[in-house]
Amino acid sequence: MTLFALRKWFAVLLVSCLMLIQPLSVVNARSPLTALSIEQVVDPVMKNEMNNLHIPGAAIVITQGDRIIFEKGYGFADVEQQIPVDPERTVFRIGSVTKSFTATAAMQLVEKGKLSLREDLNTVLKDYKITNNRYGPITLHHLLTHTAGIDEKIYKRDNHESVIPEFSTEPVNETLQMQETIFTPGSKFQYSNAGTGLLGSVIEQASGQSLHDYMRENIFRPLGMDSAELYLPEDRSKLAKSYYYDGNGYQTIPYSGIIFPGSGAANMTPVDFAPYMIAHLSGGSYNGTSLLKPETVQSMHAQQFAAHKRMYGIGYGFFKGETKNGIPTLWANGGIDGFISKMVLIPSESIGIFVAVNATHPGLELHGKVVNAFTDKLLTEQVRKPLTPVDGTIDEMKKLEGQYLLTLTPENGWGKGLRLLSSYPYTVKALDGQTISVTGLFQNEGQQSLEKKFVQVDDHFFQEIDGEEQLYFHEEQGKFYMTGPMNFSLPRISFIESPPVLLALYVIPGIVFILLSLVWIARFGLRKWRKQSHAISKIVPIMALLHSLFFIIQFTYANTELVYGYPAFYQFVVASLPIVSLAAAAYLLLRIGTAKERDRWKVVNSAAAILSILYTGYLFYWNFLSIHYS
Repeated sequence: MTLFALRKWFAVLLVSCLMLIQPLSVVNARSPLTALSIEQVVDPVMKNEMNNLHIPGAAIVITQGDRIIFEKGYGFADVEQQIPVDPERTVFRIGSVTKSFTATAAMQLVEKGKLSLREDLNTVLKDYKITNNRYGPITLHHLLTHTAGIDEKIYKRDNHESVIPEFSTEPVNETLQMQETIFTPGSKFQYSNAGTGLLGSVIEQASGQSLHDYMRENIFRPLGMDSAELYLPEDRSKLAKSYYYDGNGYQTIPYSGIIFPGSGAANMTPVDFAPYMIAHLSGGSYNGTSLLKPETVQSMHAQQFAAHKRMYGIGYGFFKGETKNGIPTLWANGGIDGFISKMVLIPSESIGIFVAVNATHPGLELHGKVVNAFTDKLLTEQVRKPLTPVDGTIDEMKKLEGQYLLTLTPENGWGKGLRLLSSYPYTVKALDGQTISVTGLFQNEGQQSLEKKFVQVDDHFFQEIDGEEQLYFHEEQGKFYMTGPMNFSLPRISFIESPPVLLALYVIPGIVFILLSLVWIARFGLRKWRKQSHAISKIVPIMALLHSLFFIIQFTYANTELVYGYPAFYQFVVASLPIVSLAAAAYLLLRIGTAKERDRWKVVNSAAAILSILYTGYLFYWNFLSIHYS
């Protein structure tokens, strides 16, 4: 797998990360919706964008009240066999939208008195305890709002065998033992697959059932979602294939299994997804079946956490939002193995929209355009509240300038080094005493970097001009943060911390060692050809070859296999090569210092040895080696 494919994988992880938006009142309802009127609006968007974004297949289902008012498939579920997408028969993987189902399952157990939102989870955990929660106890509320402070899990998160574990106990316990919490629970949002993985395990231990069996008996079957399950089906004739477009055509993405089923393992047809939206828009009931109590649904949809009093917030299993024209929404999205899906609920109209595609690269651009076209042309006209800027000075705005970094990598263990390869910078510039511009990636805008303008409407709090985004700047432990894009708190970084510099410090020494290996091979060959007898260091080529071998294997294999885990040979042999090189470098410096090294290139040899020591230290800090810094 190439670095290009790795970035696509990371984009999938990224589109699973989210932003917060505030609802406003709706006025001026238009004519009743019909399948024909919806099709006339949706069809051109779907067809044009699928072609522009190279999406082979997609499906859309729209509900209103207690029924489906529109369903349609576009393109192909299987490009090679030319099997069209059928929203009633084609099964899609829905990725992190699964988290909404997991939240619903947890809230059912809260209703039954088997779980409590505010108690320490260690009081209900039976198979293990959370012992690395060094910042304080973790509660169900923290897991449901992605504020538990659990470090992200990337290493061995997936597997090539498409296996979903029956119970989450072992992988969750292993994760908790290996990774300490990284901030005080409840203090900030950080999207967490590991946290929802723990949530699934909590449900299993409180219910006495596997998460799959619990959801099947308490959510899927009661709602008539016959195709829905957490395991990949044995018969995959109805399961869509997923693809990425490499410029020459569509390349198939293999299915993978994930160790945290509650975080993103669900599969179902788009039509079978509809009852879930209807139930959440109908006070928790569908066709006379009660999924949740109305007050529970209300609490799930309410703001349960926000980084700032004026930010939009997150509920339990849903993110609060609004469309381009200001209609309030609740939503969740997800991506896995190239599948991208999004659920949008519009409570004011009792409307649910579900869009699924089988191509990863465009991100959520098509989903956003479909929802905005639908709401703009078919629902209501929205009168936005006018922004009231807060007076400031250009000097105050300039204090916010700089580069802020969004990264989804863990702070501990294998995977920390992915920050060098897959981070997303945002550049903030002051325009005047009230306005700033921010350039970076934004929700529903695809994978291209865009510039947006924001006006200050409260102290250090900004609203996008004619848009949905919000930003909040604040200082924490001596470091400045920008909270807003994708919901994350992005630290302001210096030039030396920027991704291009960090990547250069990783790549350039690796290339230098490859060149040193070639130079020393040439030196030995030239000496033999000329029949010369002068001494040439044998330590430098050994040192350079060890680093070269590690760099080539690490860059071409290890970065892309990280999510599946490494074999023991890589962990203990390949990942130790730089350590051996460091020992050789120290020995070489000792020989040079004691005048025992007879090679005439003493300056070059010394520089190579020092570079080896520094490079090994750099690799150690980023946890590339068999022993880790953190």
